[in-house]
Amino acid sequence: MEHEKTEAIVLRVVEFSETSCIVTLFSRKLGKISAIAKGARRKKNPYEGAIDLIAICRIVFLHKSSQSLDILTEAKLERRFRSASTDLDRFYAGLYLVELLNLLTDEADPHELLFDAACLAIERIDSQSSLKDALIEFEIRMLDLLGHLPMLTQCVGCGRMRRTMNRVHFGLNEGGVICPDCRPGKQNIVSLSSEGLELLLNLTDHTKIKSMKTEDYSSNHSAYPEVRRLVSKYILHLIGYPPRLQKYLGNL
Repeated sequence: MEHEKTEAIVLRVVEFSETSCIVTLFSRKLGKISAIAKGARRKKNPYEGAIDLIAICRIVFLHKSSQSLDILTEAKLERRFRSASTDLDRFYAGLYLVELLNLLTDEADPHELLFDAACLAIERIDSQSSLKDALIEFEIRMLDLLGHLPMLTQCVGCGRMRRTMNRVHFGLNEGGVICPDCRPGKQNIVSLSSEGLELLLNLTDHTKIKSMKTEDYSSNHSAYPEVRRLVSKYILHLIGYPPRLQKYLGNL
């Protein structure tokens, strides 16, 4: 066994015994890992309060090459999610974020850019930033980095470039827009307005995001509600079932 050191986000904590728990973490260096934290449930423990949902910490653990759990030996808190005790909407949003990371990533599959994006999103959710913007921007960034970004500029069926239309068809099964010729027989189709498609294109174009005016962006955009619904349905389709925290997001 080798000692590993890395930054990590706490995704899940499950009681294991009277004194220990099993922690699921999304780490910068090794991706998602599961480790047993011995003694973590004691009042005095070596983890300095770092084993807390949505917390960002520095960890040291013994990495096992077999299928058995790693062993967490140290954890030092870098950032606690302060809104957990002051703002229920932001707490639910933070829980939703770590649930997505847990559901959409694989064990021992590193994604440093996704780790950075998640840390930034946690910081924004835990501050006075727009909660709606922070959530949908993270979801789009996560889909992009994990290879699930939908095709929006051309038909996923025939490859024909998208034509200007009042409404377009988005295929959840196909992962992108579908032209009228390829539409017949397709299931799990969502209708999207041209304004909604424009917003979705801007959200997926990182070069445009920095130059967009606030009043034209994300939650302030008139098409935000339908884009929010589409992104939620698309994520649900990828996972295969609704994330548990999705129903608590309310009007976000």
